[in-house]
Amino acid sequence: MLLLAAPLASSGPPERPEGRPAPSLEPLVREMSAWLAASTEYREPDLPGVRFESQAALQQRCFPAFPDRLDVRVSGAYDPAEGNIYLDIDFDFASAVGHSYLLHELVHHFQVHNLDDIGPRDRGPLEGEAYRLQLRWLEEAGVDNPWGALGIDEKTLRIIERSTR
Repeated sequence: MLLLAAPLASSGPPERPEGRPAPSLEPLVREMSAWLAASTEYREPDLPGVRFESQAALQQRCFPAFPDRLDVRVSGAYDPAEGNIYLDIDFDFASAVGHSYLLHELVHHFQVHNLDDIGPRDRGPLEGEAYRLQLRWLEEAGVDNPWGALGIDEKTLRIIERSTR
């Protein structure tokens, strides 16, 4: 989701009513898409839609089997059936870390449009790839400690990559 050395600056957060499109993010998504195409062997697909959702809606989207609110903050999600990326309504337009969550979800969009026969057992490796590209993008954006910024370490990432669920 940019061969940029730094993320795009924003003139301030636009209106983000839940479920509404985020047209102001299109230039950033285009740059990130170009970065991913240059940084991977994936073909660049059409751009996904980008929408905002509440934390409760994102948690329900990501963890539909959990009846109660979780103590996990979901920054974004990708719905391959809809071709939409969903971001938290509190998306941080001003930080590279905030932008990196958009990139992470854009990686999933690229994966869906470039890989055949993605199944449940592929989730770990695909999630791991999205994190590794997110970390690389943050490094290139000049973030001092990308691992710390995402709250992840190498051991945890290896566990995610090996997960079959």
